[in-house]
Amino acid sequence: MGQRMIEKQRPAWAVRLQAERENREWSRKEMARRLLLAAGYTHGSLDSLVRQIRDWEKGRHFPRDWARAYSTAFEIDVKCLFSQESPERNHGEGDDMERRRLLQALATLGVPALAPPLDAIQSIRDGVDRALGRDEGTHLDEWNEAIAEYGSRYLTLPPERLISELSADVYTVQQTMARIGTGDRKFPEWCGVMSMLSLLTAKTLSNLGHQAEARRWWATAQSAADRSGDPKLSLTVAGEGLIRALYAERPTRMVLAKADEVRERYPAVPCAGLTSLHSARAQALVREGRTDEAIAAIRDLRAVADKLPDSVIKNRESLFGWGEDRLLYTTAWVHAYAGRAEAADENARRATAALPANDLRSPTQLALIQGIGHVRAGDVTEGVRHARRGYENHPPEQRTTMIDHLANQVLAAVPAQRRAEPAVTEFRDLLVSART
Repeated sequence: MGQRMIEKQRPAWAVRLQAERENREWSRKEMARRLLLAAGYTHGSLDSLVRQIRDWEKGRHFPRDWARAYSTAFEIDVKCLFSQESPERNHGEGDDMERRRLLQALATLGVPALAPPLDAIQSIRDGVDRALGRDEGTHLDEWNEAIAEYGSRYLTLPPERLISELSADVYTVQQTMARIGTGDRKFPEWCGVMSMLSLLTAKTLSNLGHQAEARRWWATAQSAADRSGDPKLSLTVAGEGLIRALYAERPTRMVLAKADEVRERYPAVPCAGLTSLHSARAQALVREGRTDEAIAAIRDLRAVADKLPDSVIKNRESLFGWGEDRLLYTTAWVHAYAGRAEAADENARRATAALPANDLRSPTQLALIQGIGHVRAGDVTEGVRHARRGYENHPPEQRTTMIDHLANQVLAAVPAQRRAEPAVTEFRDLLVSART
């Protein structure tokens, strides 16, 4: 009687997994060996996988990332082996989208799928936390600290390394959110964590040139931020996304329309996100040739920046800070595209001097912005020379699509009749060789 009650409490797939294993007279350790072999792993921790098998057979977790390995080991079709009625299979399918998207992007980058070992590590940690009496809510402070650290690491780590670290953290938080469910009182705070991790993922994928995938992660970041109920997070994602849209060559009219939509949708709370929104608007206006309006937008940007709390202004060594260097960067950008080389140079020099020491990419971007300003002002030789010097001295592992975009903009600004000049062709050849 007792055994039948236990069987009814377990999902059908969990009962099936244990029955198939025992019918073959395999121990859990033997099952672990065969799963590793079926998954193509030449080494792995049998003990940790044995613990996971025990949990799977008890129905505590669905073996999402090991389902096909089970199918191969048992020589049973995966759809036949796992009941379609299992709530575990359908639970959190929407939340799993982030993980699937990230793993697809990682595959294109040559980064190995990390889910199976992460499952093992997470299973161990869950057991430790249960023994300590910790629940999911106690982890929020840790994740907010991790995001603050990412704000600094984003400026220093090469994108290829950063995306690998982010993949592990996005996956772990996604699993936590799937477990606690949308009804948990802490769920909005977890949405805030996911919004920032998704934003970092979007920016890093964009840096690596995966614009289509990055665009989907921007949408995920915005959705998570909105569900958090924090307008500052929503503005941060929206503002950063619009700036990136300009570097991804999205239509400037679309950027301006989106900026107006965001201003109507969210309250004008003085925060880093609102300054990014004004920055994107100023840059889009000057790209449209509306220079006077762009200069006026810079004044609006300055007015918002003056109201920022010290915690944001002084957080200079972080992606999430917004200090004088970022205001000067935008101002230099606007003057450069307006062909005001002298004003662009002055603001670029001041911005470079104000940059934190750990910002390894902005100095090169500012040098390229100066190059754009000189070429648009008619001084092609000086503009190309300045751009080339900055591009050549930049560490290859820190080169991003933002830098390549600005370098291309230098060439695009050269009048057709001067594109065959030696300085121009040499710079063009440099860009081609750097990308191959």
